[in-house]
Amino acid sequence: MRILIRSALMGAVILMLITGSPAFAGDVIHKGVDLWMTVAGFARTSFAQEPIPAGFFCAGSQPFTGTVTFKGAPLAAEPARSLGSIDTVVRRLDDVAFNEKGEGATRVQLMALSLVSAQPIETSCGKYDVAVTLAGEQPTTTMRIIRTDALGGTYTAPLALNVKAVFTPVQGDKGARRELTRRIELGPGSHSVWAYVTTPQYPAGVSIDTNGDGKPDTVLPATSNFLAGVEPAVLKGPAMSPRFVQLQPGGPGGGGGGGGTDPGPCCPSPQCPYQSCHCDPDATDPFNTATGCDHLHCIWTCVQYPDRACICALPPP
Repeated sequence: MRILIRSALMGAVILMLITGSPAFAGDVIHKGVDLWMTVAGFARTSFAQEPIPAGFFCAGSQPFTGTVTFKGAPLAAEPARSLGSIDTVVRRLDDVAFNEKGEGATRVQLMALSLVSAQPIETSCGKYDVAVTLAGEQPTTTMRIIRTDALGGTYTAPLALNVKAVFTPVQGDKGARRELTRRIELGPGSHSVWAYVTTPQYPAGVSIDTNGDGKPDTVLPATSNFLAGVEPAVLKGPAMSPRFVQLQPGGPGGGGGGGGTDPGPCCPSPQCPYQSCHCDPDATDPFNTATGCDHLHCIWTCVQYPDRACICALPPP
C-alpha cells in the first residue's frame, strides 16, 4: 500500500506574515513541526502493485487491487479545533545551521496522521470504510534544506513511516473490521520550497492525537521560523497564484468530493489555504498511470495574505 504522504509536501500551517526583511539571511532554522491538510478527492492510492491478499476481508475474498480515495480527518486537538482541519504532522528534530554553501540538514519523523476514505471501497465481501493512522514508533529520515536567498530556498525530504489501515464494514458487524500495517518508503517530491516566518504558527500548549485513538496525548513543540511549501514571493505580493484557493464550507471545490457537503480545508481566520500537489502541480489530471504517476496527492498549508482573508467554519466536533 502506498499512502500518499510526501514529506516534500509536508509544511507548517502558518498564522503569520512574512516580513520580507533581509536580516533573515543566515538565521538558524529552529526545530519544530510542519502541519498539513489533505482534501477529499485529491489523495488516492492504488493497490494494483501491492494487492491486499486473498481472504483478508472474509473467507474466500479476492485480492484487492483497487484504488482508495482519501480525505483528511481533522486530528483531535486540545483546545478543540485549534488547528483547523490539520490531519498530518511531521516533526523536524534538529535545528539547522547553514554552511558556507547555504546547505543544512535535519532529521524528520512523522508525528501524527489521520486519513479516511472519501467513499467506501467495494470488495467481494461488501463495502468497507478505510481509516489510516500511524502505527507505533516511526522511523527517521533526513531533510536537506538549501537557502537560496535571504528569505528562503528549497528542500528535499524523503519520508519513511509505519501506518495502520483499518477497514470497517459499512453494513453488518462493525466488530468484523480488519487491520493492515505496512512500512512506507516515500522519496522526495519536486519543487519543494520554504520561507522564513516570524510569528507563532499556533497557540502554545496545543496537544494532538498521535496514536489514532481520538484523544489528544502529546503537546506540540514550540513553533518554528520555517514555512514549507510556499515561496516567499507569493506571501509578499498579491495572492494571484493558481494554487491559491479561497474555499467556503460546502461551496465549489469544498473538499473536492463533488457533493458540496465536505467543508474542505479550513484555516484559523484570517489565514487561507494554499495548495501544493504531487505528481505534477500544473497538470489537469496528474493521476495518470500511463506517465508513471499512479497516485495524486494535494495538500494545503495556511497562509495569511496581505490582500485577502478567509473564514473558517468547520462543523462542531
